[in-house]
Amino acid sequence: MNMMAEKTEEVVEKSYVLGPQDRCDSCSSEALVWVNGVAGELLFCGHHYKKHEEKLKDYAFEIIDERDKLIQNRAVGSEN
Repeated sequence: MNMMAEKTEEVVEKSYVLGPQDRCDSCSSEALVWVNGVAGELLFCGHHYKKHEEKLKDYAFEIIDERDKLIQNRAVGSEN
């Protein structure tokens, strides 16, 4: 009797808080980072978040960073 172990990969899809309707407060590109700070909420594209990242880390109570969405989209596009 020959038993072969079957390898399975479980794909876990990450759910995102920000969507295409959320826009960067600096340039109106799609927001990928949400910052909640002492004066309220701010939304940033990846470029503008990176530009102000150090200052925002001091300001923020909470940061939701979804820039990995770009990497995931590139991977999906390369499969075609």
